[in-house]
Amino acid sequence: MNFSLTYKPLCTVNIYHEYFLNDGLMSFDSSESLKEKQLSKYDVREFIDLIPTEETYQYLNNHKIIFKPTETGFKLLVQAEEIVEGSQDYTPKVSIPKDFNLTFLLYVNDFLFENYSTVNAIPNIPFYFSNKKPASENNNFSYIDLEETTHAVSNFKITETTWQGINKTLSEKEKESLFGVISLDIMGDNVTNYDANNRNMLSKDDKPTIEPKTFKIQFTNRKTIWHYKNALNNNLLHSTEPKQLPLVKNGTVEYIFNSKKQPAAEPTRLIVEKDTLGNIIRTISEIFINESPHFEKPHKRWTTQLQ
Repeated sequence: MNFSLTYKPLCTVNIYHEYFLNDGLMSFDSSESLKEKQLSKYDVREFIDLIPTEETYQYLNNHKIIFKPTETGFKLLVQAEEIVEGSQDYTPKVSIPKDFNLTFLLYVNDFLFENYSTVNAIPNIPFYFSNKKPASENNNFSYIDLEETTHAVSNFKITETTWQGINKTLSEKEKESLFGVISLDIMGDNVTNYDANNRNMLSKDDKPTIEPKTFKIQFTNRKTIWHYKNALNNNLLHSTEPKQLPLVKNGTVEYIFNSKKQPAAEPTRLIVEKDTLGNIIRTISEIFINESPHFEKPHKRWTTQLQ
């Protein structure tokens, strides 16, 4: 007698960062072939850690749901059974309440993150990615993206009132250095007036059908003014100002002056200039080159971001 358990995807959460994924000036998602190529060498764990909350971890176990980390984020797989044999429509084997909520926490683990990203590693109020709007938020609330939609991470801000409500549900350890919260309800809000993209994971039937969703968080890579300096005396040789160029890990961002291709900026050397009120005036990447004909490789100086 054969006995097997069937697991079906409940949802997938992908976390993309354009610094790691863009091919030079080419956006990684400009074509499916490029996206597939760039994702083949990508691992989100290079810059971020992602874990379920203690409460969610217990919920997952109790409802036969597997949390599976992936190179792009994670998947949730639920033990399932066919509603009618041969129908290919599946329902959770262990009934999931309609008000079921699953919460996951994001922590930045790369000390250079702020140098190549456009958001802070530890914001004053953690970013909030959800398919359900808290009652304390207004109509400007941004719902978590699906694979086919894209909004800047900076859009996913919440009020102090909302954060205080979430804050009470987390342990002190969970709140430490927290970057963001992913909050997913089995039944999300009616988003007809938002973008009409259903974000539910189950149908509304009495015996609900699994409707797997792919959610997405996409980070933008930082653009900076590039200052080329003489490695021997620190003199400024050339500036791209006011033009800003993107920082990328893969591919080439070519820049030419003195009829010669110059090395691209890296996130290891970043100068942030602010006014007396603390507002950022300019963000500068310093690139040290040697003008000697016998030595053409750029010098790298490893520093943290200056505030």
